[in-house]
Amino acid sequence: MRNILLAATVAVTAALPAAAWAQGTQAVGYREDEDDRAVVQPFNRTVDEIEDMNVYGAGGKKIGEVDEVLVDASGKIVAVSVESGGFLGIGDEEVVVMLDQLSLEGDRFNTSLTKDQLLALPRWKD
Repeated sequence: MRNILLAATVAVTAALPAAAWAQGTQAVGYREDEDDRAVVQPFNRTVDEIEDMNVYGAGGKKIGEVDEVLVDASGKIVAVSVESGGFLGIGDEEVVVMLDQLSLEGDRFNTSLTKDQLLALPRWKD
């Protein structure tokens, strides 16, 4: 019995730093903008138009897709969540990208971020 308790204690203790790290990277203070007609400045596009737009990174390679438009505690649109990685929606990550990290070119967003830099941003859990 003592060995089982010791093994359980070691497993829980080993998992704590990973859990703390994951919590530390979770974006807080934002919520999804529910008004699809709201205009996202500086892009002069509605929330509905921006959702599902592709995001291209350094080198012109597609690195993700906008999933949601995010507002801060005051209700101001300040960021988007971008889905990246995975295959057919399985294993993808959603991260928070601030609007000032994006530029609009036609029907797509560009950023100077690489895919690795994008995936290092705070996570978004909807």
